[in-house]
Amino acid sequence: MKKTTTNQDARLEKQDFDLFDALAALDRKDYNYYSKLSEEQQKKFVPYMMLMWMSAVKQNGDISAYHVLSTEEFANRHLFNEHVQNHPELQWLMLCVSSPKMGRQFHEWIPHLSERISKYREPATIKQVQDYFGKVYVGSKASDIKEFSKIYLDEQHKKCRLAKMNDLLKYEDLEVLNLLTTQEEIAEYERELGRD
Repeated sequence: MKKTTTNQDARLEKQDFDLFDALAALDRKDYNYYSKLSEEQQKKFVPYMMLMWMSAVKQNGDISAYHVLSTEEFANRHLFNEHVQNHPELQWLMLCVSSPKMGRQFHEWIPHLSERISKYREPATIKQVQDYFGKVYVGSKASDIKEFSKIYLDEQHKKCRLAKMNDLLKYEDLEVLNLLTTQEEIAEYERELGRD
């Protein structure tokens, strides 16, 4: 049986994917939202973008923290798995699961640290890290942000040094090498090479 298309149906088919409508659907845990989208709208669904928006809620305290942790646990951890990444409806469902269903939230985009910093090509500054953590952990005490930033900065600088010493290593291998190497071993290696 041939489906007839009205002018209204044709207009709906041409609508763009509405990010804010989709975020509202996630806030209310609308598991059927994706399946109700037109084929064109489904093609415009970008899971990574939705993940970034979903995880950041402009609120202090527990709701904001819940969104970050829940999105990491139920969506980010598996969203780009080789068996999941080709199934956008499943990705939508994973994002729905991460929602606490506590009504409409004000979601915001929080830019990441630059790729040069996150891939250990250049050391981060304390200001860059504190600004970033201040946006991610809204409502946290300044002293906590400073402490988180210092811990991150120490690790990031160590990984930058390892990356410089082993420029052929892949990102994943560098992470493993970081776990196996101490700051003292790196300093000793650099002394032996005359780089101290």
